Amino acid sequence: MSKSEFDFERILNPIDAKTFFSEYWEKRHCLISRTEPDYYSHLLSLKDIDSIILSHGSNLSDVDLIKENSYLIRDGVVDFKQLYKAYSQGYTLRIGRIHEHSQPIAALRTKLQVFFNHPVGINLYMSPKNSQGFQAHFDTHEVFILQVEGSKNWRIYDSPITLPLISDLKYQEKFKNQLTSPVAEFTLNAGDLLYIPRGYIHEVYTSDSFSMHLTVGIHTYKWFDLINSAVNLIAQKDVRFRESLPIGFMQHGEAKVSLKEQFQELLQILADKSEVEVAVEEITQRFIGEISPLADGQFYQLENVDKLTLDTTVKKREGIYRFIKTIGQVGIQFAGNTVMESNRSERAIRFILDSEEFAIKEIPGLVDNSKLTLVRRLIQEGVLTTV
Repeated sequence: MSKSEFDFERILNPIDAKTFFSEYWEKRHCLISRTEPDYYSHLLSLKDIDSIILSHGSNLSDVDLIKENSYLIRDGVVDFKQLYKAYSQGYTLRIGRIHEHSQPIAALRTKLQVFFNHPVGINLYMSPKNSQGFQAHFDTHEVFILQVEGSKNWRIYDSPITLPLISDLKYQEKFKNQLTSPVAEFTLNAGDLLYIPRGYIHEVYTSDSFSMHLTVGIHTYKWFDLINSAVNLIAQKDVRFRESLPIGFMQHGEAKVSLKEQFQELLQILADKSEVEVAVEEITQRFIGEISPLADGQFYQLENVDKLTLDTTVKKREGIYRFIKTIGQVGIQFAGNTVMESNRSERAIRFILDSEEFAIKEIPGLVDNSKLTLVRRLIQEGVLTTV
């Protein structure tokens, strides 16, 4: 990995992933203080912000101005003059889904999704000195804070709900009014990293310095998501799961008894007949289908695809890939797209998915012209890239 690229290992440095997941993940916050203020400079700098906002064009639905939980923008209509004025008046600038407008941040997001196998979103927050965007609150996803420039003061409080769900957000105001002393209080400086498990209330503000940070949200699939997938799949095959609940089940005693007995029976059927691999496959298919392709030199690849030879070395683009086999066809699902080929290409497709990088001539099961034809198509579709 080049110095300009970031992955999870580099974000955590000097803590290793095994230590992080055993001691911190979903348990407690993790603060990594560094004396390297330029640590994230290859990802983003203050000088990039104007051009990133400009890249939104007239659609500024992902741009917010926030001050003590109040939003200045509600309809996505704003201009640069308004942004600059609001920022000078103490409003925090938030650019949602900044990975859609920055190639280095998009590459980081892709690497994190490949590592975690969970959806990842990245937002930017920039606050002037002596300001506060959001008041104390908790999130329902895992949060990593990459302090890019400036500094910000943090207070972290105990979690009122262990690993809350989105439906628990309705309790935000209640828990905010019951805050006691923080369990941790510190200043995050440029180059530092903070991890906050979902559910932990946190409060942030600036003092004598502005702040610019990236918030990386890991929106994890839960065990109940997998169970829901298994239920949906078995309901497609077993009519008993599709039958209506007993008439009068909310009021009548006999109906309630019948409901409880049948519920236990269905749970046992679910435990006995569910195929966890199929349920995981269903989630995987949905996840890959929602991933956006990474813009990393595809036009260059397209313009040079006719120059390929059997000695050309290629590799898969960064991403998650899924092998597909149907009647008469095999294929690859990736980043919101699917490529299908005839069954005679199965050995070749499996070889490509299992290999890091390879010369085109190494592809098994096809004659030379077919190897070149297949690789050209996979480059055009965005699966492969030349080395």
